Amino acid sequence: MGREKNKKVISEPNIILCEGEDATLFIIWYLEYLRKREKGFEEFWAYDFGGNEELPTFLSDLKRYPGFDIVSSITIIRDSEDNYESAVQSVKSALANSGFPVPSEPNAIAKDNKIKMAFSLFPSLSSSKRNGTLEDLYIENLKEDDVERLVNDIQSFLFALKSKGRHFKWFHKAKIHTYFSVTDEFVSKKIGQATEAGAFNFECVEMNMLKELLKSIAL
Repeated sequence: MGREKNKKVISEPNIILCEGEDATLFIIWYLEYLRKREKGFEEFWAYDFGGNEELPTFLSDLKRYPGFDIVSSITIIRDSEDNYESAVQSVKSALANSGFPVPSEPNAIAKDNKIKMAFSLFPSLSSSKRNGTLEDLYIENLKEDDVERLVNDIQSFLFALKSKGRHFKWFHKAKIHTYFSVTDEFVSKKIGQATEAGAFNFECVEMNMLKELLKSIAL
């Protein structure tokens, strides 16, 4: 689905490939946030490559997209999920098999004669080895004051439900959407919509690490 949705003319030289719609919209709103505050991010745009298993095919197809000839950098962002090392190897293999430069680790930059390539993993957005997802990063950096107490209450509530037999296939998603559901501003919103509405603190350490990577790859 992600592949077909994003098969469009590439109009910016620095492209960010994101895992799924939530991550793509999150990064799009982050770019908007950066553009309002400093120069250097005008020529970035984010695209949804779909699920992680779709990345190799997306990368192979990307070279045939209209406008690919103007691309000077590609940054891939996905979840590390429950195995950071496996996620790193998966991205590296997809890049190697598609004929792109392969960075040595997350947030490092590799390049050939034409393209700079990097990748980064949620939630650390750095070379720090941490399992998890965008949702983990999100709930740890909500903008609301005194949010830690509320998040602890939400987690206690969900654990209480689990102890009574309620099964959560995606606990990280259950946490963040429970938070959205108990706020007037974000109830019923998805991550992209909540980000647009101001739920997330973009000045956290992790996002600043991503900002520095994007600055470096655009040079």
